[in-house]
Amino acid sequence: MESYQLNKHYKTQVIHINEINDNVIIIDDFLSSLAPVYHFASEVAYFQPPGSDGTLYPGKRDEMPAPYYRVFEQLMAELIDKGILVSGENSLYLHKCKLSIVTQKPNELSPLQRMPHIDSTDDKTFAAVHYLSGKEWGGTGIYKYLPANVIKVGSDNKEIIFEMINDMQQYESTHQGYLNTSTELFEKVVNIEAKENRVVIYKSNLLHSAAIIKAPTNEPTIGNCRLSISSFFRID
Repeated sequence: MESYQLNKHYKTQVIHINEINDNVIIIDDFLSSLAPVYHFASEVAYFQPPGSDGTLYPGKRDEMPAPYYRVFEQLMAELIDKGILVSGENSLYLHKCKLSIVTQKPNELSPLQRMPHIDSTDDKTFAAVHYLSGKEWGGTGIYKYLPANVIKVGSDNKEIIFEMINDMQQYESTHQGYLNTSTELFEKVVNIEAKENRVVIYKSNLLHSAAIIKAPTNEPTIGNCRLSISSFFRID
């Protein structure tokens, strides 16, 4: 079986968000082969029920094996060396890499799952999504909360989240199901299409949401649902 290896010819694209002076980084053709990932997903992974990892992710998850961690760290180290990924003294700590499959139907989502979220208010933490499915399953959106004109949520404005939750109650009828476009409350400022073997990297405190286009089927499997790997790391 093929091993986890970084593709030497991966492609890099940087999207700059002028309003907050931050970047979204897109890497295409990350791994030399996706075969070991699909093998792990179909033959080895033991997916935990939704919510068992303490997050609002609308589906099942399992942690990726150590070889994936190593190749992901290799990619991050190269991006740091090239000055593409910059934070503090550029000391990398990779927290988790989670294989993720969307299983919840749109009508099963809680209000918090129907709005953009952050993973942390720490400006040195990052999230990455490695897409293992095509664009028909949906990518990722970075959003602006329009009433407060906010894209990034830090320790100085974290109360904005409570305002967002309160506003969702008033606009609940127009925020049903998965969020994949702009609404009265949220403007999509960056749209990243899913593509097999593409990785998108952004700061964890940017308002973001998975843009699920196709709803899960009655019996979700890795072949008929949105499959991805979510990674979380910090650069001091």
